[in-house]
Amino acid sequence: MRFLEDIPHGDAALAELQKRLRDRRDERGVKMIALERLTGLGHTTVSKALNGPNLPTRATVMGLAKALRLDPGPLLDLWEQAAEAGRRKVQEEPATRDFFRDLIEKHTQLFAGRQGENVRIMEFIRARASGYVFVEALSGYGKTSLLADLVRQNPEFRYHFISQAYRRRGGGFDPTSPEDVLECLCEQLDPGHVRGAGLKSLERQFRDLMTRPPRTPTVVVLDAVDELDPPDQLRTLLPRRLPPGLVLVLSGRAQGDRSCLDDIALSSADVDLHLRLEGLDEAALVELLRMAGGAATGLDEDADFVAEMHRVTAGDPFYVRFLAEDAAAGVLTRDNVEHAPTGLEAYLDQQLEQLNRSAHRTEHVEILGFLLEAGTLSAMDLYNLVEGLTWLNFDTIIREIHRFLLVHRRTAPGLAPGRAAEEYSFCHDRFRQYFRSRAGIG
Repeated sequence: MRFLEDIPHGDAALAELQKRLRDRRDERGVKMIALERLTGLGHTTVSKALNGPNLPTRATVMGLAKALRLDPGPLLDLWEQAAEAGRRKVQEEPATRDFFRDLIEKHTQLFAGRQGENVRIMEFIRARASGYVFVEALSGYGKTSLLADLVRQNPEFRYHFISQAYRRRGGGFDPTSPEDVLECLCEQLDPGHVRGAGLKSLERQFRDLMTRPPRTPTVVVLDAVDELDPPDQLRTLLPRRLPPGLVLVLSGRAQGDRSCLDDIALSSADVDLHLRLEGLDEAALVELLRMAGGAATGLDEDADFVAEMHRVTAGDPFYVRFLAEDAAAGVLTRDNVEHAPTGLEAYLDQQLEQLNRSAHRTEHVEILGFLLEAGTLSAMDLYNLVEGLTWLNFDTIIREIHRFLLVHRRTAPGLAPGRAAEEYSFCHDRFRQYFRSRAGIG
């Protein structure tokens, strides 16, 4: 199997760009921690810019050039070449795959502490090149983020994310719908796939793809199989043993004594690598604070602050991420960290109190109420539903409650980028379920 490190990036431009940065760092004897401080960038950002499989941002290249006292001109020329090659590649990707670009970006912005699991998955793929990998964890513990990071680093993988947050019936593509799941995967796996054949035909095609050896070694990533609607739709489509050259990476929510594998007619005996995600340790919190930046800069070096943050959150990744954002915004500091509520429920109670104080507009209440009921709404939906919401005040009103929301910027044929392409939902299903319970919605 060919992996990213074996494949020229952007017509070799990315490889040359990274080589020049590494050579200059070695030449000047600049250690990683010093380079991070000089650039103001997080450890992960700098490390991936120098060695990662993906193109760093233009601003990151500029920051590294300045810190290393390099002429940015030749580096930006290489960056442009690599970016253009990447744009050409994106244009060649299946249309349904493009739907998840925003999801992948959102879930990898603040992501740390799962390097061990990532390494184990990649080692399994290299060593076995066939079989099932199953990632299991509580809601909010980073299953989707882990798999999003996996496909971000390995864009040759085929993937689909069964995300309730991105679900919108009647929106042209429902990531939880069996037909759309199979259409997306068949389109990526079969160059001869013809769209619109119907569910029965898709089932036959997908079953065939899962039972015969692929022409080239293939990895398929299918996130959140427990969120499929209905959950047993794949029950007859997956063989107990995958053919040589095919690896299927699945994830699902931990369900106590029951496993979501039951719904797809697999058992623990059929799984070749079973990973259970636990809470994050203090080292992961340090990395998250570095990545968060802003007012969190320097807090990663305060062992007492990190230890207290870990005690409060018990390493819950969902809770940790919000506290890291609070630290970056200057809300969580050395002086008040010990007063942060212990336990996620207490933290969400505190967030609700803050929302009650700040979201005093009628428009705020209506936006949140409609989202609680609908799950996902477009900007145009909100214009039509919320009286007093206009293109003049939209950004201001949304900004005041943005902490709880996720914006999805969709692309579609004939639709120009902009407000019309935006859709909104709660940033995590935990928030939505919490607010629904507080609002008395069943």
